[in-house]
Amino acid sequence: MTKRLFIFTASNPKAYQHYIDTIEKGIALQKVKPFLDDETFEKLKAIYGSQQIRVWGAVPGSQNIKNWKKLDINDRVLIYRKKHYEYFATVTYKTHNQKLARYLWGEDFFGKTWEYIYFLDDLTDISVPHNIFNQVLGYQSSYLPMGFNSIKQTKVEDLRVQYGSVDEFLRFLEEGKWVTKSTEFTSKIKEKIIEEKTARTVERTSLLEANLENFLAERIEQLEKGLILVARQLDTKEVGRLDLLCRDKEKSLVVVELKKMRAGSSIIDQIQRYMGWVMDHKAKKGQKVKGIIVVGKKDTALEYAVKANPLIKVKSFSVHFD
Repeated sequence: MTKRLFIFTASNPKAYQHYIDTIEKGIALQKVKPFLDDETFEKLKAIYGSQQIRVWGAVPGSQNIKNWKKLDINDRVLIYRKKHYEYFATVTYKTHNQKLARYLWGEDFFGKTWEYIYFLDDLTDISVPHNIFNQVLGYQSSYLPMGFNSIKQTKVEDLRVQYGSVDEFLRFLEEGKWVTKSTEFTSKIKEKIIEEKTARTVERTSLLEANLENFLAERIEQLEKGLILVARQLDTKEVGRLDLLCRDKEKSLVVVELKKMRAGSSIIDQIQRYMGWVMDHKAKKGQKVKGIIVVGKKDTALEYAVKANPLIKVKSFSVHFD
């Protein structure tokens, strides 16, 4: 049974790139084996098998250490970014390891590293706006989380009373039922969002983002007629790595960002940041820069969110066997 709920933030560009690398995409256990003692390696091998491990950490500090010590197996961690709670995940293991942290994430401005490490699994999309989350939890509407913290146990107990269990509360978020508390959508759109979110919890695909990237890179015209691949995994050194950079039939540069099944609205901020970097460093004078977000399922909420920027499209993919 879930004992506690924690929150960590990944809002600045560097933190978000770390998040993409070591949680969304994950990392091979063999790659970090040199930084682990034998006992830890064997335990992680038993937990993850041949799957990618998902790992995060906190810098030293009295509150961070206090929260890290509270962490236990099967606790849930909510992941916050840009005024959205994007995902939740399950704690599988934890360890204090400076060398591993420096290898994965380097150091911050003060020479500290994120050495209070915890491992996660079952990454699940929820994409809940912070104001709705605050309303549900009984926080002030202006509350924004910072760093790594835990939700007070009194709040967790309230969730158990209201929803039956913490897991039922998380399922409420996962299935998009939080949208019933939103004033931004009509009743019809709310029903559609819940229908799409509920379907995602049932129809899960094993196609990894890396596999999708390979698939599209080799068949880029299937995404949009006339597209030509220019670069893959382009490291900007400033705002992260963009998945694919293409050129379309109108000679515009096109940033393509891939999300297998998970695409909260903060991906718009991410792709716009990439587009801005491409404008400054790759585009010729007068050359347009566009964006395409590729998701695993139709996402009405995301489509509404991008309407304010006509240079960005949302496209869904599906795999068929004849």
